[in-house]
Amino acid sequence: MSSVPLPIRLPRNHRRALNLVFFGVWLSGGLWLLFHHFLAVPSPFGPTPHPLEKWWLRLHGGFAFATLVVMGSVLPVHARGAWQRQRNRITGLMMQAWLVWLAATGYALYYFSSEANEAWLPLLHWIAGLALPLMLTLHVKRGRARAAARVANAAPPASARAAAETP
Repeated sequence: MSSVPLPIRLPRNHRRALNLVFFGVWLSGGLWLLFHHFLAVPSPFGPTPHPLEKWWLRLHGGFAFATLVVMGSVLPVHARGAWQRQRNRITGLMMQAWLVWLAATGYALYYFSSEANEAWLPLLHWIAGLALPLMLTLHVKRGRARAAARVANAAPPASARAAAETP
């Protein structure tokens, strides 16, 4: 029994959903960092958190759950199809590892954050999170470049086809 290869390129609506969720998780996390570290509200008892800070964090948590869902939607077809064809494996694995790291450090921040790890645990999450667009861009651009190169190498140049057709 021969198996039909799975498609690698995601449908437009799927790509849009991924982009929306990745942008949302990145933007909400970045805005939380901004409000938490730079927009504290002065009060008679010292700086207090900005009123919007907690809402950015809540939105970030919601987008984090959505990220898990969309990544789950990518694995059965896109990732499996690319793996079967041996395409873009390195950046695909890096992307998956990056997202697992973000999920694990986000989980740790929520459930295990303490004074003992407050100096280093948030940094592990923030640095990877802020760099997520770079990792995603690298994965997409590398995949597209390799696909374009395969297409260019597969089709003979027009001049070669014309020369082969003339008697």
